Amino acid sequence: MSSLRRILRDVAIVSSGQVVTWLATFLFVLAQARSLGPASFGELSLALSYATFFAVVVDFGVSTYLTRAVAQRENAERAVLWTAVTTRAALWLIAMPLAWLATMVLGYEAELQATTLILVGSLLFVGSSGALTAFYQGKERFLLPTLANIVQRVAAAIVGILVLQAGLGVISVAVVYAISAAFALILLAAGLRGTGLLRIRVEPRANWRLVRSVLPIAIYWVAGTLYFNVDMVLIERLMPREALGNYAAAYRLFSAAAILPAIVCGTVLYPMYARLSGASSAALRPVVQKTIAYLALAGILVAVVFVSLASPIVGLLYPLPAYAPAASALRLLAPGLFFLYVNSVLGSALFALRLERRLVLIATTAAGLNTIANLALIPVFGIEAAAAITSLTEIFLFGCLLVASPRGLVGSASRRFATRAALVGGVTALALLPLTPAPIAISAPLGALVFGGACLLFRALPADDLRLATALLRGRIAARRLG
Repeated sequence: MSSLRRILRDVAIVSSGQVVTWLATFLFVLAQARSLGPASFGELSLALSYATFFAVVVDFGVSTYLTRAVAQRENAERAVLWTAVTTRAALWLIAMPLAWLATMVLGYEAELQATTLILVGSLLFVGSSGALTAFYQGKERFLLPTLANIVQRVAAAIVGILVLQAGLGVISVAVVYAISAAFALILLAAGLRGTGLLRIRVEPRANWRLVRSVLPIAIYWVAGTLYFNVDMVLIERLMPREALGNYAAAYRLFSAAAILPAIVCGTVLYPMYARLSGASSAALRPVVQKTIAYLALAGILVAVVFVSLASPIVGLLYPLPAYAPAASALRLLAPGLFFLYVNSVLGSALFALRLERRLVLIATTAAGLNTIANLALIPVFGIEAAAAITSLTEIFLFGCLLVASPRGLVGSASRRFATRAALVGGVTALALLPLTPAPIAISAPLGALVFGGACLLFRALPADDLRLATALLRGRIAARRLG
């Protein structure tokens, strides 16, 4: 099977699963927003932000290291897998008291404190599942992790919606998240039965060596998670809870749109990046440039739709007028998505090339500037400031990643595709302007049609890929006729 077809197959597996999990998660989010109201919805979103941050502490860069090590066949599989699992368990033991201390110091009420601690407690299951998923990814096996993710998200959505309808509140929702994470872990472990990999192997020295080797990766992910979540914490401190709920409503849409680069770069292509980078950076270059071309197009489409149709989208998904302020925040978050899509490619490539020390400096600088800006501007401009700062942070990261990338990795071809994507986005935005009063069921498809036509007009899609797609399509049609 050719590399392109294998990539397309893997993307199809993961993206199909993500469509299911995204729909389940999104329905669950909408149920939370409608059942809890802005104040309680904001509390739950804040607790989930803490869980996200401590998830990175528990991971500590281990997943990135494990996927790369398995893909490049650096170590014995059983040894590296159990070192990753036991290291995560030890880090979870550190994270739990830190989470409790944070909720006590910040003076959170009992419900918010309990919700946060339950979600952080569930990271024992999430962390172990993450290690197994990283192992499967390193082997470029995506089906079982995809199924486990579907089980976790769909079960959480179904049971969680029933819990909300019963009026049981945010603590019960947190318990649902924890139980669904345990189910996913059981399924992932079952996939390794009969391989000998499930025999427990604990080596404290190996754990310590792993922690030292992944420290730069860990600092990068901790800093990155900080600038993605510190705005939630600061809004809770500086603004009313209703403002936190409105920002959470917009940010959940931003996070949902960020799933695509996570699938393409973080899940499917990173093992390939790691394998190719073992040969040379030149072997990695064409894959990186092609990924940038497609994700730049996807990012500009999502950003234009969110900017142009923010009010209709918010009105469709959340009850008005309670969540009306979320629309302005969504407009300001949207431009950051284009840069986030491209940044995901560059960040994955630098990890594969073992240049994480460059990423550490970039991420820590971004986290510091982001926090300072939020502290200064949220009290004056509210949630709109937090949204704008998120987009500006992605633009800052984009510039830094370009500078940090090895010479020739991006290349002039990627820059040309980015320019064409910007032209396509401009045409699509102009076409959507008169359509904003129309129902979103009409405006969004028309915008997509304009976008597709503009891609062809400005030749934004790689010509060789169009020829390959056309040849494959003709081959399929011919085979069906013969059949």
